[in-house]
Amino acid sequence: MPKKIDHDERRRDIARAAIAVIGEQGIDNTRLIDVARAAGATTGSITHYFEDKDAVLLAALDHVAQNILFMLRHPEKPEDLVELAALILPVDEENRRDWRVWMSFFSRAIGDPVLARINKAYYDEFRDGLAAIIRRQQDEGTLSAYIDPAVTGDAIISIIDGFCIRATLEPEEWPVKRQKTQLEAMLRPLLPKPEKRRARKGE
Repeated sequence: MPKKIDHDERRRDIARAAIAVIGEQGIDNTRLIDVARAAGATTGSITHYFEDKDAVLLAALDHVAQNILFMLRHPEKPEDLVELAALILPVDEENRRDWRVWMSFFSRAIGDPVLARINKAYYDEFRDGLAAIIRRQQDEGTLSAYIDPAVTGDAIISIIDGFCIRATLEPEEWPVKRQKTQLEAMLRPLLPKPEKRRARKGE
């Protein structure tokens, strides 16, 4: 009997191959044949799953975004938001590669309204995912009830974007310790614990 092919898994394999190529060569230098080689496939088999090269590139972007969204939607551990955010820092080759892929789409989004909308939709999902975690922790009494979940979520994203772009472009200047110290310094003030109620005289 012919071997049964998992088409969804094959699409993910191609997306992962595209991530590897984009991370190494940049998006403008990525060719369909390069992705095919990285995936151990032919260009013909790739076009069986994706309409064209742009569709493959978007699949790579989506794969990176979905990894982050999965982490936000299923935050088993760590509970601490600063520690959770640290999981996506460009502190190893895999995360640096993902950041290079993400950054590669920024310049394209400037002149591409469709890609700009896609990019915004991802950021909206990131913010909503963070806001949901913040609300849950507020309900549990581990975060102050006085912070705005959506505003704080946007602030966290902006902070991470800002210095992680530098850390990706300047890895020697941004070792693991510096990245984590910077993250702690910038995010911790946004996430205050609930104030302890002061006892009044006579209580």
